[in-house]
Amino acid sequence: MRSALRVLDRLGVAATLLLPLFLVHFRGIAEGCLDGLAVGFLLRSALIGSWSWIRQGFVWPAFIWWLWLVLCSLPRSMPVTAEVWSGLTQACLAIRFPIAAFALAFWTLQDQRTRNWLRRLIVVCVLYLGSQMLLQAVTGYNLFGDPRFGDGTLTGPYDKPRVSAPFALLGLPTALFLGATFSQRSHRKWQKTVSFGVVLLPFLVLLVLAGQRMALATFLLGTAVCAAFLPVLRRPAIGVALVCPVLIGLLAFVSPQAFGHLVLRTETQLGHFAASPYGQIYNRAAVMTEAHPALGLGDGAFRHYCGDPAFFAPGPLNVQPDGGRGIVCVQHAHNHVLEAASNSGLPGAALFMAMIAAWWRTLAGNARGGRFASASDQAWRVGLLGAAVLHEWPVASQSAFLNMPLGGVAFLLLGAGFAEVVRDRRAHPPGV
Repeated sequence: MRSALRVLDRLGVAATLLLPLFLVHFRGIAEGCLDGLAVGFLLRSALIGSWSWIRQGFVWPAFIWWLWLVLCSLPRSMPVTAEVWSGLTQACLAIRFPIAAFALAFWTLQDQRTRNWLRRLIVVCVLYLGSQMLLQAVTGYNLFGDPRFGDGTLTGPYDKPRVSAPFALLGLPTALFLGATFSQRSHRKWQKTVSFGVVLLPFLVLLVLAGQRMALATFLLGTAVCAAFLPVLRRPAIGVALVCPVLIGLLAFVSPQAFGHLVLRTETQLGHFAASPYGQIYNRAAVMTEAHPALGLGDGAFRHYCGDPAFFAPGPLNVQPDGGRGIVCVQHAHNHVLEAASNSGLPGAALFMAMIAAWWRTLAGNARGGRFASASDQAWRVGLLGAAVLHEWPVASQSAFLNMPLGGVAFLLLGAGFAEVVRDRRAHPPGV
């Protein structure tokens, strides 16, 4: 059994360190790494007969949410359609993402070298994404020859504008870690403040140049959350908030198209939210939830049933009598709470929010009580909390909860944050 455990441990470390690299490119391989971590962790737990990790306060809420989702995805009538089978299959597999995060927390990232290497690789990935964004902003093309998107937004290393969300998510803990590292030799408070400000500014500039409003808004939100837990960050955070409108104003001259997408289109959508694409999508999700408030429609509800004429109703926003018919239908509800509600009803949405709250509470406790951590480690922990809030902010427009690669990035950082919690609890048990 020892040899089997050694093989599992090596494979687990390999999957952990390859994960951030393949989340940037080749997301299919990244999903394989996540699946491998989940299966390997369960197999290892069975081999050594250790399942105590399930009792942790940030673990069991995920299993309760998952069991309810599976229950809501079971067939309710005969014959069973392809959509029902697809939803049930996806519901059964949904737990693999949280288990992969728990595998990182309790298994692979309890090794100091693996933890340090993962942090370095995340920094490398952020620098790579940022350099591709900067290159495209300056020359008009990325390293692969892809131009800016049609609306002027940056695509980074991709052919579509999907770089901002992972850049903001990975960038927040990276910025705080680098700021704390650079300020280690500074003895005066103003020097530390400058160090954090100098590191945060390039991230802010790139997100403004990218022209993606939600990534920019949630990055600012995450920075504010981090400032509440990291006193040295408070003045730089205020500085970032003050500089941001100036940078957005300059964007009108540097990239008028990106300015139009970031500011003018946002103003239009907020002023006429009910008639906007997001408003119509949210309205349809609300109609679906209102029709099935107890159990929802099963996993993938919006993808499978949005076009059902039974849901062509005005809904709470009351913009169109038919709710926009099938024109509003996309792959997901663009909001995790509405996604949970349409999948598994109002109880499912409540369980989902309780799970997220448990995760936030655990990471916040670790960020607040890191008296055993170095300054850079503490900044990293606070950044991981900020990333969790950034990704799961309930009123944000989001990709699907378990969508790749952004969902993989979120669970990678979540596992890294939980690893710090487990590390502290093992080294300094409560009451000792």
